[in-house]
Amino acid sequence: MSILRAIGGFFAKIGRWIRDTAWVQPLLIVGGIFAIIFSIPYIVDGVQGWFESGNASESYYNNFKQSIDGADEKESQADRLLDYIENQESGTATTQQENEFGKKFFLAFVQKSCSGCETVQPGFETLQNNWNSTEFVPEDGNDFRLYTIFVDEETDAELSGDENTFTKYLWENHAGIFEQAATSVSDRPYYTYMGGEQSDYNGLLEDISDPENFQTPTIFMIDFDDPESDTWTYGISDILFNFEGRDGGTTSYALARTLIDCWNHKGIFAGE
Repeated sequence: MSILRAIGGFFAKIGRWIRDTAWVQPLLIVGGIFAIIFSIPYIVDGVQGWFESGNASESYYNNFKQSIDGADEKESQADRLLDYIENQESGTATTQQENEFGKKFFLAFVQKSCSGCETVQPGFETLQNNWNSTEFVPEDGNDFRLYTIFVDEETDAELSGDENTFTKYLWENHAGIFEQAATSVSDRPYYTYMGGEQSDYNGLLEDISDPENFQTPTIFMIDFDDPESDTWTYGISDILFNFEGRDGGTTSYALARTLIDCWNHKGIFAGE
């Protein structure tokens, strides 16, 4: 106890000295101000960490982005991709187009600050990182392909009111794809699994044909490389929204299992 009293007395003396020594107090105040200033970068880093998940998700999707800039002239990257899909449907796709885009890929419509987009993104990344290994083997031997279109991308297109480039130009440029998408999967197993009496899925499908209510994420499985592809309008074999992992799991690997099942037309994506 005597040791504790000695330590307490020591600090008490320091406190009285600071109190009674006028020139020390301004130094302490100035030092405190500088301490706050120098700590600001660390505070900023900490606040930015709160948004890491969203930023990481957006950064990932940006790696596969097909820009809609130029859609007002039908000259955007996204237009070129959707033109290719239309050409495949009509049988006029060129070898150059096939080499550029491939005959099988995921097409995801996303936007910034989209919780559902953030939720499913780890599934895509895990699938990509483990592609062609362990349980993530594509049965057709194709490469992993993902294309993303940001429906909220800001461009230099002439707009008014609440219009944006996606709704006014890109959707209108390729209305056939979007209008047919909702009905093109009505005979597919995943529709039977997710649809049926579950009106939410059917409602999301209907929203695809209404640019003002288009939801994100909306994910098309485009497959022109399957024997059945001739029966799939615009090559759309399945459509996913904010999906669950296989068997209801929520981990990135569970989500990736759903995606590889979709790619391989297995599990809940397979017919009887």
